[in-house]
Amino acid sequence: MENSIVLKTTISANTESVWDTITNPDKIEQYMFGSRCESDWKPGSKANFFVEQDDKNITVVKGEVIRSIPQKLLEHTLFPANSDLEDTLENYIVILYEMEEVDENTTDLTITQKGYKYVDNGLQRYIDTQKGWKVALPKLKEIAEEG
Repeated sequence: MENSIVLKTTISANTESVWDTITNPDKIEQYMFGSRCESDWKPGSKANFFVEQDDKNITVVKGEVIRSIPQKLLEHTLFPANSDLEDTLENYIVILYEMEEVDENTTDLTITQKGYKYVDNGLQRYIDTQKGWKVALPKLKEIAEEG
């Protein structure tokens, strides 16, 4: 098993649109399996993904922002809140979104998720993440291109 998953795509949209797609709760909900993430995206801030169920917000993934440079990069941790895993720093995965402007209407997006070798249940989490991005990445791209 690899320690990292690296995904790359070219999006026919500017970096502002791509940034909005990965940070706007309404847009996140459209490609992240119905979950929302409301954060100010500043280092040290929470990045908790939740779904609404019976008029309550249920946290499904929690994390914390590590680095954030609008329209350039966003890095935060991820932990499956509804799992049986121990909630320790060692069990958090790190995700990094990197945006590079190709021209004013085109952005190269690289998404790197790492830490699978060192977390509990790493192989299954690695497999689940690969499957999830096969569905989510095309939707993310489509939403960013729609503006």
